[in-house]
Amino acid sequence: MTCSPTLARKSRAERPRTWSSRALAPIALGLLAAPSALAQGADDCGSAQAIAGVGTFSIDTRTATPDGPSFCGLLTNEVWFAWTAPTTDNYEFTTCSFADYDTALALYSGTCGALSLESCNDDSCGLRSLVGVSAMAGQTYLLQAGGYSGDRGTATLEVRLGGTGSGGCMNPATGPDVIVGAIPSISNYGSTPDGMAGYSLGTTSCNTGDVELLWISNTTDHPVIGQNIYRLENGRFEQVGMSWLKHGFFALQGNLCCTCSPAANGSTLGVGCSDPYGSGLNGSQGGLGPRFEVNAYTGGFSFPYFAQGQTGDRAFKRIQIPNDDVSPALHPTAEYFGEAQYVTPDDAAAGNGFNNVSWVRLSRPGGETTGAWTLNIGGSTVQEEPAIRAWEDSDPSVTVVDVNVSGEGQFVAGSNAIDNGDGTWRYEYAIFNNNSDLSGQRFSVRIGAGVNVTDVGMSFPHYHSGEPYTNEAWTSGVAGGAVTWETEAYADNPDANALRWGTTYSFWFTADAGPQPATASLGLFKPGGPGDQLFTAQGPMDGGGGVAVNAFCAANANSTGLPSRFMVTGVDMTARTADLLVTDLPSERFGIFIASQSFGFMPAFGGGLGNVCVVGSVGRELGGTIFNSGIVGQVSATADLDLMPTPTGFVSVMPGETWYLQWWHRDEVLGQTSNLSNAIEIQFP
Repeated sequence: MTCSPTLARKSRAERPRTWSSRALAPIALGLLAAPSALAQGADDCGSAQAIAGVGTFSIDTRTATPDGPSFCGLLTNEVWFAWTAPTTDNYEFTTCSFADYDTALALYSGTCGALSLESCNDDSCGLRSLVGVSAMAGQTYLLQAGGYSGDRGTATLEVRLGGTGSGGCMNPATGPDVIVGAIPSISNYGSTPDGMAGYSLGTTSCNTGDVELLWISNTTDHPVIGQNIYRLENGRFEQVGMSWLKHGFFALQGNLCCTCSPAANGSTLGVGCSDPYGSGLNGSQGGLGPRFEVNAYTGGFSFPYFAQGQTGDRAFKRIQIPNDDVSPALHPTAEYFGEAQYVTPDDAAAGNGFNNVSWVRLSRPGGETTGAWTLNIGGSTVQEEPAIRAWEDSDPSVTVVDVNVSGEGQFVAGSNAIDNGDGTWRYEYAIFNNNSDLSGQRFSVRIGAGVNVTDVGMSFPHYHSGEPYTNEAWTSGVAGGAVTWETEAYADNPDANALRWGTTYSFWFTADAGPQPATASLGLFKPGGPGDQLFTAQGPMDGGGGVAVNAFCAANANSTGLPSRFMVTGVDMTARTADLLVTDLPSERFGIFIASQSFGFMPAFGGGLGNVCVVGSVGRELGGTIFNSGIVGQVSATADLDLMPTPTGFVSVMPGETWYLQWWHRDEVLGQTSNLSNAIEIQFP
């Protein structure tokens, strides 16, 4: 295994000068301990200085000269150590605790005349390095310690147990799996004459899969990188800006997330390896392409891309935020978060496209950069989570759920209810489209009968710099027992302001009823999808004599790989009906609705899979028939509240009663022949 001795991807001006969040602990530890003087290193491989075991050893390259290979395309002016392993185990070699220059490390087995590369790294923790090996007791390994592009200085080499040797991550995903390992830096570009500020985020990617990740420049086989910024203020979570997409073109082989098994060259990111793109590189306008050409679910995109090579004003193609949206005077208590996302075809093809987003807390704006408020990194990167999870982390009353579209992408939805102290509540919602190309066209929340709703609103980040989509606000209304927002239909305008991948839209209203679990619905924008996506959110279901609906008893996955989802989409006490919907079912399977006035927990009957949570006097065939899920794997029905089934016949729902409902269906999975959905509780007024 070798690394390319050519092509240092970054210029010195573009290299990040801050440490990643994962390096904070070892840096603090290293500053408390004086570097050891046990070793300095030899200037040539043949006379490599012997070291053994674990501990700290001094590196001094101030008078070193080049000797031997320049692996990773970076390492020069190096010194050599010959390290003997005391035990058979995984070991790490790092300069993360101390270095006064830009280090680079390479570790070999073999001899000076026949070196076999185990691991090499340039920037694992800021400008410092980390390599690892699965060592054999008594075997000697050669460590080459140098600097990036001729840099020299002194450092502390720490040898320690840990890592995964040359084998990648401890529990790798199957296939290539790119994540955002760190968001270590932010660039502030100032403001345009019309008050639009430009920003960009640095990103370090990690391949946590067991196959190398394609990174081929000038083709459709490399990652694209999106960046967003969010604001949380007075309980409202909003996306305030988005960027175009940085197109990747060369992968270094670092060890940020795991121990790197380096690729042969920069056209792939090795197993367990990381690659840093500084905020300056991610804000380089000529290398930024639009979002509209990318299908985030498949990872596919056009190349060459629209506006390739074009540059513009300070905000062109970068994260654009109106200055007023980050003004400390206008938003004195606001918190801000950065988010980054990688999209690439081979990661998506391996089914690993749902974990490609990470977020980091930003500092509150302070000072100005060329007329715009300055933002800085203010916390540690939270890996493999979208920034909407920061809302949940900041406020325990917020609920956030994943909404997986059967066979096509994922949304993440959050909700909260805030007591205004005057008999009303403010309801806040945010929906993040992770990677669904189908996009969102309509959002609806059920409300109880007699609930009064005011102050309906929404917000969304604006497309810019030539993206073809409109920035028209969605229309809203209160009707049919629900609050609904929607944009134009795809058939009327394919470039309508739909909730597209990598963006978050926020919605809100005020109601005179307190929160209960309520059914929310997300209508999809593009044709060919599985229909409306239902999930449970906080809503005003208990006011004015209304009906309260609560989902409980989680379902097990069926043969689609997803659990079936049972929702009550509406209750009409005047018509004495309840509308029922089950989604994410295997196609062409028979099933029935069951009902009871008691709930509990018992294994599925008939040796099936799942849990029965409707117990006691259970009645079958609610809705009057046996249903088939059809080709789309979905069942809808209207139940007559005067024909509720029991073991001895049908009865009417009486005022004040609570009923429990569940869906049972045929399915062949894990050797079983049936399965069940979640259960629903309905409290009737």
